[in-house]
Amino acid sequence: MLIFSALTAASILIFQISVVFFLMVIPLFIIQQRYGFMYLSMAGLFVTLVIVIETIIRGAGIEGSNLRHFLIVAELVYPLSIIGGVIGLSWLRKRTLYSLMAASAAFAVISFPVIMYYSGNEEIVNLLKNQILFVSDMFRDTVTASDSFESSVLIKELQPDLIIESTLKLVFRNYIFAYFIMLAVGWFVADSIDRRRKKKQQFKLVNFIVPELMIWPLIIVLAGVLLDVFFGMSWIGYIMWNSTFIMIFIYGLHGIGLVKYLLGRYKVPGSGRRLIAISVFVVLLMPGLNLVILIGVPVLGVSELWIRYRSEGESYENYS
Repeated sequence: MLIFSALTAASILIFQISVVFFLMVIPLFIIQQRYGFMYLSMAGLFVTLVIVIETIIRGAGIEGSNLRHFLIVAELVYPLSIIGGVIGLSWLRKRTLYSLMAASAAFAVISFPVIMYYSGNEEIVNLLKNQILFVSDMFRDTVTASDSFESSVLIKELQPDLIIESTLKLVFRNYIFAYFIMLAVGWFVADSIDRRRKKKQQFKLVNFIVPELMIWPLIIVLAGVLLDVFFGMSWIGYIMWNSTFIMIFIYGLHGIGLVKYLLGRYKVPGSGRRLIAISVFVVLLMPGLNLVILIGVPVLGVSELWIRYRSEGESYENYS
């Protein structure tokens, strides 16, 4: 029970570090792996109560009931949803990839009514707009200080309405994807710790292959994104964007694993691998050109649906 209590306390402490609050799920995953679903549920409930009470106390001094309720809810959405995701993954006990996607879908279903509710509140909408404009004005003032041609062009692009629209699109097109990544990272770290404790083989990307049936969701969400770009699909468009980013990420992992396999198969030496890694890193830092990697690697993963790079029954351990 001492370890169980320590892990529960660790989850609460990690939550206090706002930048990496999502890592609070790591101790919860470890509790599930060590003690089972019942203990995870107890720990999750306790951590939830602490977070809710702490957030309410912090928000008690905010003036205006609508604003106070919104800020409290906004601060609680991700942490509580992530805890729910951990419990959901442990309860489903299916393939981790499917469980992560199911948890993300549940998060979308829960979050959309909340978004729709607060998007109809003028006080909240104006608050968000003012915050966006405040940040953009600071940036505009900095750019205005320069008399260069580039700065004058940039100022024209930094129109308030355009900034608000672009910011909202950026947030809503990525927030479910962000949830998926946070939950996946927490699971991966906890799984690595558990495998090391049990002296099991670590998870290796070279063994990760996306199931063939996943190509159909990819086609559907890509079609949805195209429809949103050309015709607009309101909130459905946001779901399509988030789903597309999730699918690209999944096939990107498949593509990275395939690259590792090919490097091993053709016996590329360590120096060559380091050169490739450095080149990829440099390309990723170059806007526009980085799309070659960001799109090319997932496409490589998708291509294995038709091109068999690996033989059936072949062991990939020597290629990792």
